[in-house]
Amino acid sequence: MNKFYKKEFYLTGLLLLFSVIGFAQVKVTGVVKGSDNGQTLPGVSVSIKGTSTGVVSDKDGQYAIEVPAKGTLVFSSMGYDVQEIKTDGKTVINVMLTSSVKGLNEVVVVGYGTQKKANLTGAVSGITSAQIEDRPVTGVTNALEGTMSGVTIVSNNGQPGKDAGAINIRGIGTLNNTNPLIVIDGIISTPTDMNAINPDDIDNVSVLKDAASSSIYGSRAANGVIAITTKKGKKGTSQITYSDYFGKQSATALPDYLPSWQAATLYNQARVNEGGTALYTPQQIQTFKDGSDPFNYPNTNWLGLFYNGSGFQQNHYLGVNGGNDKTQYAFSVGYFDQDGITEKTNTQRYTTRLNLNTKVNDKLSAYANISYTYQPLTEPQSSLSADQSFSQVIRQINRISPIIPVTYANGDYGHISDGNPLAWVNSPSFNDQNAYNLQGIAGADWEIVKGLHLKPSLAYKLAQNKNDNFVSSIQYYNPDGSASGQANISNATDTYNSTTVVTPQVILDYGLKVGDHNFKALAGYSQEYTNYYTLSGYRQGFLNNALSDLDVAPTTGETSTSDSYEQALQSVFGRVNYDYKGKYLIEGDIRDDGSSRFAPNNRWGVFPGASAGWRISEEDFFAPLKSAVQNLKLRGSWGQLGNQNITVAGTNYLYPYIPTVSAGQNYPFGGVVVGGVAPVNGANTDITWETTTETDLGLDADFLNNKLSLTADYYIKNTTGILYNLPVGGTYGLLPPVQNTSSVQNKGWEFGLTYHNRSGDFSYGVSGNISFVKNTVTSLGPSASPVINGATITKVGLPINSFWGYQSTGLFQTAAQVSAHATQNLGGPTGPGDLIYKDQNGDGVIDGNDKVYLGSNFPKTTFGLNLNLGWKQLDLTAFFQGAANVQNMISGAILGQNGNAVGKPTSALLDSWSPTNTNTDFPRLWINYAQNNPSSNPSSFWVRNASYVRLKNVQLGYTLPKRWADAIGISKLRVYYSGQNLLTFTSFYKWVDPEAPLGESGYDYPQVKINTIGLNVTF
Repeated sequence: MNKFYKKEFYLTGLLLLFSVIGFAQVKVTGVVKGSDNGQTLPGVSVSIKGTSTGVVSDKDGQYAIEVPAKGTLVFSSMGYDVQEIKTDGKTVINVMLTSSVKGLNEVVVVGYGTQKKANLTGAVSGITSAQIEDRPVTGVTNALEGTMSGVTIVSNNGQPGKDAGAINIRGIGTLNNTNPLIVIDGIISTPTDMNAINPDDIDNVSVLKDAASSSIYGSRAANGVIAITTKKGKKGTSQITYSDYFGKQSATALPDYLPSWQAATLYNQARVNEGGTALYTPQQIQTFKDGSDPFNYPNTNWLGLFYNGSGFQQNHYLGVNGGNDKTQYAFSVGYFDQDGITEKTNTQRYTTRLNLNTKVNDKLSAYANISYTYQPLTEPQSSLSADQSFSQVIRQINRISPIIPVTYANGDYGHISDGNPLAWVNSPSFNDQNAYNLQGIAGADWEIVKGLHLKPSLAYKLAQNKNDNFVSSIQYYNPDGSASGQANISNATDTYNSTTVVTPQVILDYGLKVGDHNFKALAGYSQEYTNYYTLSGYRQGFLNNALSDLDVAPTTGETSTSDSYEQALQSVFGRVNYDYKGKYLIEGDIRDDGSSRFAPNNRWGVFPGASAGWRISEEDFFAPLKSAVQNLKLRGSWGQLGNQNITVAGTNYLYPYIPTVSAGQNYPFGGVVVGGVAPVNGANTDITWETTTETDLGLDADFLNNKLSLTADYYIKNTTGILYNLPVGGTYGLLPPVQNTSSVQNKGWEFGLTYHNRSGDFSYGVSGNISFVKNTVTSLGPSASPVINGATITKVGLPINSFWGYQSTGLFQTAAQVSAHATQNLGGPTGPGDLIYKDQNGDGVIDGNDKVYLGSNFPKTTFGLNLNLGWKQLDLTAFFQGAANVQNMISGAILGQNGNAVGKPTSALLDSWSPTNTNTDFPRLWINYAQNNPSSNPSSFWVRNASYVRLKNVQLGYTLPKRWADAIGISKLRVYYSGQNLLTFTSFYKWVDPEAPLGESGYDYPQVKINTIGLNVTF
């Protein structure tokens, strides 16, 4: 054998020998204990790094596993830090797992960066994907309700695609737009953008609640900031996840309207109360009751016929995640489909997202995120010319009497003067809304020198909406077949709008450690350009109801409108952080914003913030207490924020400092009406930013080896110079201009408490939060004149939009009692059975001067409680959410009405006062008299406690054992049941959801409960 082959033979032999040694399996045994109490730990996952091979420690903490001689074991258990140990040929490895202090080391998203939770000096709350996974929520807003202190979300609509709740952070801070600022992966966004996200794409959500945390966002952060981070790619083998769920919806509550025979009886009673005679005879009422003549004496269950949609919803999500040391990626697609509990109501959501991160070299990295959402929505339309919306369909369903048949004997629709709501639903009418949302951001991170990073980025957002609305023509007929009135004119409206936002930005940040001193500094510049355009066209008089495109309708009566605007914002901002040994923490923030919405002299506003923290638990003198209290931190902050959004009574004022003219100001000229333009809104060149100044004091603590955590905050938030159009005298000639006139204060307490532990195979945890807030209007312009709007008032010294009405002290029982009381002429002769209103000023007359504060619809207390249990492969969670110290009232169709064709009573009216039923607190019935009607005369009798506790979500899941999952080639499989809004406990009206809109009168889609089953698979 020549030397070459001999040498190769030896090399091959050595390689084979090393391979055998490398792949030799060694049995390793040992015991796992916890460092917190020295007890053995059952259920610890023991796996071989880089493989799917693993075992679980038994009830005595013992384990045994076959491992390569040069392998690495990974030990992991909930509540403990992950530990990796190289085997190096050892056969016995005992492990002591350290109790996790993840709560302190976890990274929290803040403005333009992240911070360790331990180093936070501001008031920041957050949740992770684990807290919203597998809940059948239709949008991100609903997923956040009740999860964090200081964040109030009211969900009062269950309609597909329109069920996003209203968000307020630390009270209501302004008289106009109260929406918080939304930031998605660094892109300035809106609540609409937030609810276009697939909840399965979310990694974490941070809420910046105090001014110091939010001040770096300056001019738009007065209502708080919600920062959302989506899932990013991770190094390692590609991982594929698939999840789905299928669910069924039903209403949480529907009005309990009475059958036709009781409606006829109460209508008779109301007629007699108003000096009339009974309309229906006992025989006719009996015919209603026995159903022997269903066309002439029907008992139509309008709710049952209307709320008969499938209520089916489904969700599918596919995600791919992976990468290497250089590039990581996360890609997902999602599909959501929801049918309403009424026919022809539906929404769908198609989502896709791609997040990329790549390391170009040791000094330069880059990233790009892009997402697209298409969300179509459809709903029926009414054929009532005065209001063709879907809400009018709901109103008429709640309004039309059960004595009206759906159809007559001849098959034609029964109807009232407004029509028949089921005829509208069954007609070809439709309202199709299509929303398209594209968002993307690309950026880089260049480390110029060690610790100094330059981070340029460019964000782009395009939101488009295309709405097609068609109202068909409907002809009604009488029972004899003759035409009843004239058919409405069919019509169609097509609308398109587009919003484009471009945001270039550059950030320079620097970090330096000098001994025990740590410094961080950030400086940035950004500018934002917004362009909006809308176009709308209308035509009417289609040849038939099968045609709905605009181009097939005659041009007679056609109209078209368009509008556009541009906005710009330019900003510089900065932040400085300092800490000494992680013990003394200081932060300062500042932002200088310039907005095109204000006149040049008032365009720029500076918004500073400062905060400090003291980790007392790191002091030497605290050492004796460290075994009981692992972490104790005091923090305080102060800051100022701005607000440029001006939305008053639904009107968005874009450039309120510029005098403008409005189209549509038509006038007669030469006997012909001609189009014209004229000034409508007053202008004010002196307006500038609203300013919110907030002070916060907080405490964070961890006990029982970090198993118990407490967070507490007290804050005072004052908003001054609120942009509002206060009423002006009629001689002004124009609508009132926007002014910096008013101020509001919010102050309150927030508490959060979390506990988790495990015992053997059993794990358990509880987390709760509660918030108390007091909202007060502190000024309303020079005159301080209150603003009254129906049953509500905005007045100095009271919460915004407080209930305002008479104080009821009971019911009149006799005519003599009426005569002895102050004169009470409020819409009809006052008599026995009417509500007694207190004469507050003693002038002998009940009028507007006797109205008083009756409560607020904004809850003074909100809370959430999450319970979770785990045993082996089973997991159970229950999430409760609620509100207290909150009032609401109902009126109109939801309360119940008395009428012959229009109006139907609820069970609340059954116990009304009558000469034979005087031992009651419900006033006598009415038809036209207004003195007891809450719509005309709101009072303390109608404004009621709307506090509630809701079982927001309950979930029971089962995860397939790992060895079974490995056997079928997957990493994880979990199946679960989830229920949303299953139970509600409240003293409010039993047939009305306590979160119903203020003064609910029958126009709104009900809140829904959802039962779902779902599946999660990881490959």
